[in-house]
Formats: sequence, C-alpha cells, structure tokens
Amino acid sequence: MKMKKISVIIPTFNERANVNDLTHRLAASLSKEQWEYELIFVDDHSTDGTIDYLNSIKEEFPLKTFTKQGKKGKAFSLLEGLQYSEGDIIVQLDADLQYPPEAIPVMIQGLDNFGIVVANRKFQNLSFRKILNSLYKFFFGQLLLNLNSDFQSGLKVFRKEMLSHITLEPTQRTYDANFLYLAKKAGYTIGLYDIAFLKRASGKTNQNPITKTFGLVMAGLKLRFSPIPPTNVIPSQDTMLNAGIHYHRQHFITHTTLHRHHSAVTVLLNSQKLFLFSLIAVLLTIFILNWHLALLILFSSIVILYFADLLFNLLIIFRSLLTKPEIVVTDDDLRNLQVELLPTITVLCPLYKEEAVLSQFIGAMSSLDYPKDKLQVLLLLEEDDIGTIEVAKRLIPPPFIEILLVPNSLPRTKPKALNWGLGHAKGEFVVIYDAEDIPETDQLKKAIIAFDRVGEDVFCLQAKLNFYNPNQNVLTRLFTAEYSLWFDLILTGLYSIAAPIPLGGTSNFFRRLDLISIEGWDAFNVCEDSDLGMRLFKQKHRTALFNSTTFEEANSNLHNWTRQRSHWIKGYIQSFFVHLRSPWGFMRSLRQPHMLTFLLVIGGKTLSVFINPFLWIMTISYFVFRPIVGHLIESFYPAPIFYLGLFTLVVGNLIYLYNYMLGCARRGYWGLVKFSYLVPFYWLLMSFAAWKAVYQLLVKPYYWEKTHHGLHLKK
Repeated sequence: MKMKKISVIIPTFNERANVNDLTHRLAASLSKEQWEYELIFVDDHSTDGTIDYLNSIKEEFPLKTFTKQGKKGKAFSLLEGLQYSEGDIIVQLDADLQYPPEAIPVMIQGLDNFGIVVANRKFQNLSFRKILNSLYKFFFGQLLLNLNSDFQSGLKVFRKEMLSHITLEPTQRTYDANFLYLAKKAGYTIGLYDIAFLKRASGKTNQNPITKTFGLVMAGLKLRFSPIPPTNVIPSQDTMLNAGIHYHRQHFITHTTLHRHHSAVTVLLNSQKLFLFSLIAVLLTIFILNWHLALLILFSSIVILYFADLLFNLLIIFRSLLTKPEIVVTDDDLRNLQVELLPTITVLCPLYKEEAVLSQFIGAMSSLDYPKDKLQVLLLLEEDDIGTIEVAKRLIPPPFIEILLVPNSLPRTKPKALNWGLGHAKGEFVVIYDAEDIPETDQLKKAIIAFDRVGEDVFCLQAKLNFYNPNQNVLTRLFTAEYSLWFDLILTGLYSIAAPIPLGGTSNFFRRLDLISIEGWDAFNVCEDSDLGMRLFKQKHRTALFNSTTFEEANSNLHNWTRQRSHWIKGYIQSFFVHLRSPWGFMRSLRQPHMLTFLLVIGGKTLSVFINPFLWIMTISYFVFRPIVGHLIESFYPAPIFYLGLFTLVVGNLIYLYNYMLGCARRGYWGLVKFSYLVPFYWLLMSFAAWKAVYQLLVKPYYWEKTHHGLHLKK
C-alpha cells in the first residue's frame, strides 16, 4: 500500500511507569519500516508526572503532548487525539503495554485488505477475565451488534478518511463497539490480528466487571436499535468526483458533496416521521371519538385547499398574460452578437438505452448555430449500456461530441450521471439536454445574451419545453396541452411574482462555477430538476426564463407515459419532504411568503392527484345514489364549505379547462384546444401513476424508471 504519515494516538492517565518503554518500542517498530510517524499522547490530568516526563523526551521522539480538555475517560481522550492528528493512517493504542507495539507494522499492512485491523486478544492462561472476555465477544459482540471481532481491543489501525464516513457519538463504555459497529454498517470490513495479551505492566484498572458488563449491554442495546443516519463521503482532492454517501451498508457514489440533510437519500427524517405519526394518531383519535366530526374537518380542509389552489392559479395565469416576464432575445440581438467573444459551453446529455434516438440527438447538436470549437457535448453513457455505446461509436460523432462513460455504481439515476459530467465539463457555461431533445438552433446564443442581461443572482436560465409530435395520438395531444400550459403560462407566472420555479428536466443553463458552488444535483431525487429549482431559491439565487424552446418527444404509449409520470410524482414527493426540513428558506419577506407557493405548487398539486378520484366517486355517488347517501354526504359540508366546494367544482374546473385552452392558444396549437375537454380523464391517469409512485417510494425510492424514447419514429 502507498504509505503516508502515521499518527499513533495514546490516551494516558498515571502511566509514568509505562511510557518510557512504550515510546522506545514504538520508535523501534515504526522506524524499522522507515515510515514517517507522530506519537500523540492525550493525558487525562495524571498526578504521577506522566506529562512532565513525556515533555522531557520530545527532542528524542516525534512526540506531541496534550492535556485533556473535554470529558473524563479514555474514549474522549481518543476523540481529542483524532483532532490533533496529521497522519493518513491512525493507530489507537492503550499505554498499559498489554498490546505489543511490535504488532503495529503488520496491522498497517493489513489495510491493503481491510478497512480496519483490530488486535485480537489471546490470553496467556485460563482466567476469569479470559472467560468474561469470551462471553463479551459472543453475547455483546456477535448476538447484539453482529461484530465478529474483539470490540474492546485497545489497539486498532485504520485510515483517517474513514472518519468522514461515520459519526462517532460514543459513551465512555462504548467507544470501541460504537466505532466498529458504525464502520461495519458503513460497509467497511474488519480484520483481526492475533496478539498475546500481556499482564498490565503497572497500575490497575478500577472498573468493576459486573458494572462494566451491565453498562456495556445497556449501551449496546441503545446502539443496536438506534437508527444510523447516512454519512457523506468527501473525496480528498478538490473535486466532487467520487464523493458519495454511506447508508444501510452500501456505498453510494453520487459525485456531489451535497449534505445528506438536503438529499432524498432519506425521504423522511425521524422528526418528520414523528410529526406524521402524531398527526395520524390525533386524526384517528378524533375519528374514534367522533367519526363524523373527523370527516367534516377532513372534507372542509380539502375544499379550502382546492379553493386556495384555484385562486393561486388565477393569480399566476393573469400575471403571465399581463406582464410577459420572460427575457426576450430578438433577431437584432443575435445579428449584433460578436461570435468571436462567445464563451465555451458544455452540453451534458445523460443517455441510457437510447439507441433509437442517438442519431437524432447528434444531428440536433450538429445543427446548433454555435461555434463548434467552443462547444463541448458530453454523451454520458452508463458503463454497462453496451448497446448505446456501440451505436455511439458506430455513428462516429464529430470531434466536439465526446463519449464519457459513467462508472457503474449506485444510485443509477440521471442526476448522478449529470454530476459525473459536471466534473468533466470544461465550458464556462453548462446546459442539460435529454436524449430526444431538439433545441432551437439559436438557443445557445440566446442563452448567452440572456445571461448578459441578468444579475449575478440569476444562477439558472430555463428555456421552454414543448413537443415535436403533438398530433401522434390523443395522449400526445393532452400531454402537449399540459406542457403548453406549464411552460408558457404557469412558469412565467411564477417568475413574475419572484416565486421558486421547479426547473424542467432539460434546457437548464448555468454558469459552471455557479453549478459547482451549489454542489450539483441530488443523485437520490428522481425529479432532480424541481429539487434543484427549490434549492436555488432557498439559497437566494434566481431562475429566469427566456424565449427559446426545446422540442421533445411526447409520450405516445400509455404504459410508457405511466412509468414516466410515476417517477416525476415520486420525485415531487421526495422534494416536498426534503425541503420541508428547512421551510423558512422559502420565506424572503412578509410580502413574499413563498412557503405558501411551495406548498401549493409542489405539495398541493401532488396531493390533488391522490384526492381527485375519491372526490369524483363521492360526487357521482351523491347524484346517482342520492336517496341513499345524499343526506350523509351533505352532512359533511356545512353551508359555507358547501358553497365554496360547489364553486370550486363547477367554476373552478371550468377555469382549469380554460387554462389548458389558453396554453394551447399561447403556443399556437389551435387544433388541440378542443381536446382540453378530455383533460379530466388525463387527471385520472395521473392519479393511477401517483399511487404507483407511492408504492415505489416505499419499496425502491431511488429507482429511476426508464422512459423509452423514439416511439414517434415507429409511426
């Protein structure tokens, strides 16, 4: 193994009689290997002159001494010693000479095969302590913590980088068990090196074995059944490449240093689970005590939510129609652009099993009106996607298009691939395109001009999205109507009120350094675009829209559409709970309470697709079976709620349908206007996809359900 500096951390308390022999034996063992090392003694306020003696021999050995600052006890001395260490290899050693320092070189060599190497004590003679140690290892180690190692060993060797993977919060009794248990959970292997455990050279332990055993078992139970949070893995070099997270005994390579608190690696924190369980318990209690009152409160809350969403939609639609807030780049602006001064742009295109549309995408990139010597297009191909890799090589793309293989690792998601591409991007600006995209040829130039017009607080420019196959079938017509409403009216309306904007999954433009400063994408969020939009806003950065469109393929197959929609909804649910961990990031001022915007756009619209079918069933039942259930249903709606609900049902739904028509008209798709009457059936399909999303969120939260492209080519 490549050897670097070794830090030997030795906690001491009244070890004057031992440290002379110990330092000489350590020096002899480590110097023999010609390793650079340091001896770090952390003294717990000894009264026998230990610290004075160590200070007197500093010129003879590479030795540092520190007097304990924190809590009393060996465990906390070791933790303090870690803070002082400068080595890449850490050795933790008791000072009582029961562990032979001569074993350390062999144990260090063992790091070639193991994450940690532990000295496994072999007692010289049968004794009560040997029997007790065996019982410890079996009951406490193997049965309780599943540690097949000497978890009380006073000699351990490991790489310091491991400390960035686990969070140590030990008690005095459980430092060793805590360290080894968390390391094993993080995926590290533990190697054992047998040593002859010697009689203590001097002094004696003052621990009562019965008290110690009881304390170990209680602390072990707490450790065993306490949840272990994910731990970020930070690369040693100045890059995010190969950064990741340890969680549930797995090593996820995400290529981002984004902290786990801002990631969907855990959808719900314990505090959020407690809140939800408490809320459910309160609702169930109310239901048991008075089921009618519980349902009345529930239906009243739903009506108020729907009415609030209706008012909010009216606001942003009017704002969009009246203000025209997007940045407009004219033909004159393009003609006056100095081409020789254009910056380099990197295009990131993640692909997986995209053989059908790869040729189309290469053609679209080649058609871009931008100097090709200032364009870097990275085809981000998964390492095991042999089919797409072969097609890419066979097509022989032009020199500005590069094939970049994404290493095979978990999670298998688009944002993980984007983070890998970001680490290899050379452009001053970065844009994301999907495999089936055909952007307008002047889009890159427009984006550069738009960036020149905005302030440094604008981190992202979003082009509009629409489809090049809107008339393929009824599904593509409805999908196109939805996109026209969202990108031509809803997003521009949100921009006009300075609200957080959920980004589209493609055609996002960034300054590369800005994107790195916000640590790229959350590799665990399957709707990484909306998540990034929310994160930008909370960090006081803005997203702007400009007048260019990227055309995509509208999903023409119902099964394929459901797969795509379910993973979008799953991502919205992930984003909702992740960003509720710090909700006040949305509150800029009392005049702009965008926490409400977030709740309505991300939370409300997602929740509505779950609720809609039940409300429709209730409404149909009221009219069809009114003599039987009419009185009961009416009793759930007191007069104010009834009229509010009736207004939302009749007028609100008409307004929603009219909004779809406006979206089609704004885009110029007049032939699609009449299909807006079929939108309620489209909402029903969304509800089916939503329940599928919930199932996947529970059983495979990071699973990226593949959307197949190229169906328009099979017409």
